Amino acid sequence: MKPGFASIYRYTIPFVKPVPVRNSSLDTRDGLLLCLRTHDSRHSGFGEIAPLPGLHEETLLEALEQCSTIICTSDLTFGNQSITEAGLNLPDMLYPSVRTGIEMSLLNLQSAVTGVRPATADTVDSAARLPLNALLFGSTSSVLSMAEQYYNQGYRTFKLKVKAAEPALASDQVLALRASFGNDISLRLDSNRSFGLDDACSFFSTIPGDSIDYIEEPVADPFLLPVFFERTGIRSALDESLWMNPGIWNRIPHDCLGGIVIKPSRLDSLSASIRFAIEAEREGIPAVFSSAYESGVSIGFYAHLAAIITGRPKACGLDTFRQFSRDILIDPVHAENGSFPVEETYRNSLTPDLSRLELLETWTL
Repeated sequence: MKPGFASIYRYTIPFVKPVPVRNSSLDTRDGLLLCLRTHDSRHSGFGEIAPLPGLHEETLLEALEQCSTIICTSDLTFGNQSITEAGLNLPDMLYPSVRTGIEMSLLNLQSAVTGVRPATADTVDSAARLPLNALLFGSTSSVLSMAEQYYNQGYRTFKLKVKAAEPALASDQVLALRASFGNDISLRLDSNRSFGLDDACSFFSTIPGDSIDYIEEPVADPFLLPVFFERTGIRSALDESLWMNPGIWNRIPHDCLGGIVIKPSRLDSLSASIRFAIEAEREGIPAVFSSAYESGVSIGFYAHLAAIITGRPKACGLDTFRQFSRDILIDPVHAENGSFPVEETYRNSLTPDLSRLELLETWTL
């Protein structure tokens, strides 16, 4: 089967407050939705194309131009494709955000037609609920206040941003969180490659190794992660290194890793992301799906992916929906007791509110 029509919409979602991304901040999230429809227009599938300034190399305009160029010339066959096969017929050298959006649209359309949710060849069952990690930041008093609020809402995993320029603050916050919540919470850190090796080892000597699950990207040179683990006993998680240093997964020993952070639209595609996640989980390394501040369309799909690769998924970084003043779904994404009800979250992600979107182009395929 092939779709009969394609449309591209644009959205703009205001953030509750400016969101820092690398060396700037954003007031709104801008993105595109690709909609593929069957010839009789009875079924449709949406996919999100939303490069994030400061994270993706392609701009929104470049993504739009590429999608517009190739959508009428690509083989968009669907019917019984697994997630790992979704992009096999697409051209090479697509922007990651574009490939991800087209794959998502195809898989959602296939699901709408067949009544079978996107799956892998090995999918047996899906977790009913997906735990989320809550992001903590600010002063120590703010961090403790936010943590208490989230804890009362059912969250048990927290992620704390740490900066090499403020090592004492980060140390105080970790110790304060442990003093307040003990072992009732799981704690992850993220330094975005801000430390040199010696500074990282010195900083983490002030933190008990068993007080955190892992730290994302602790050092500027990710190939030094095995040395960092040897000197501190603290495991790391790969995030931006997965795309900034292609091949790193096969070039460092995995015993130094406590997780990998999967951002599908930046990593390359849904198909590549699920292959990565499955391989990591088979080695006992948690695959943590994360959003690049995408809308509920992507968040629902990513929640579904995380739920089908393991029966007991670790907390994922999909709580970013809280940063939006509104979403573009008819029934917005919401958390219950610190987790997503997976079936409902995925189902709701399939129906954006078209009144909140700007139609840019439509094609007959």
